[in-house]
Amino acid sequence: MIQSNYKPLYIYFYPLSFNLTKFCQMRKIAFIFIFTLKLSAQEIVTLKYDNTGLDYREPEIRTSYSPDEYRFQNVSVPTLELILPDRSSKPTTAIIVCPGGGMSANSFFHEGLYVAKALNERGIAAFVLKYRLVPLHLIDKNEGLKPYFNEKKQLAYSHLDALNSIAHVRENADKYNIDPNKIGIMGFSAGGAVAIEATYKSEEKNRPNFIAPIYPWMVIIKKQEPPAYGPPLFVACTTADELNLSIPSAKLYIDWAEKGFISELHNYHHGDHGFGMIKTGYPVDSWFNNMIDWIETIGMLN
Repeated sequence: MIQSNYKPLYIYFYPLSFNLTKFCQMRKIAFIFIFTLKLSAQEIVTLKYDNTGLDYREPEIRTSYSPDEYRFQNVSVPTLELILPDRSSKPTTAIIVCPGGGMSANSFFHEGLYVAKALNERGIAAFVLKYRLVPLHLIDKNEGLKPYFNEKKQLAYSHLDALNSIAHVRENADKYNIDPNKIGIMGFSAGGAVAIEATYKSEEKNRPNFIAPIYPWMVIIKKQEPPAYGPPLFVACTTADELNLSIPSAKLYIDWAEKGFISELHNYHHGDHGFGMIKTGYPVDSWFNNMIDWIETIGMLN
């Protein structure tokens, strides 16, 4: 099912739910920037799904911080939001974007739409994934006191949403003016885990051509060997991450490097967890440009 939702102008600013003191210290500023995003087209596609084994007792929740800034909880129906650049004379590169949120929320603006806008500026088609989340009544509840029990269980469903996203984009490559051999997936924190798990479990029709997990939440992923086809890997993280994700991120990079697969790791010193597209004044601000340069270097940027 496709829903059309055309809006010529979007205005976003960072969520006020952030710790404001920490926010200002990190960026050395005392105010919030307002960003204007002009998106040429937008559609929302409902993906195939099966919720057998999941227990959603409440409807999906959308928490708004402004008219156009929001995150989601209790997502039971996966959707894919298309943010396409101006149509070019040749097919473009596409990237599925998986926002983070600890598998209990989806930071759709901060790690989704704002990233899509930046990708569009580079001529890349962006597809922001709203994957299924832990049912609201199970948040912070782990059966048998097993760490992250529900988050790990949820990943078995959420990664399928990522695989269906890749398959949908590839099947509709002509419609979206996409090169079917240049479809990547990136994700932030829990969204990085979704992207990686999807890569591990992918088949020919839904495998990504490259992946870019950004401060991926590796603790909920079972240790696995990289897929035999070895999609190029780009990883960005920081040693200052309060969730201590730099070492697991480095181990992911090593898994790829030991197989001789194309891989690149950027482990910055400064930068808290969730830095995303926020400007901090530190070298970590360059991660996005480094990723774009890497995509071009491996021949995946049209």
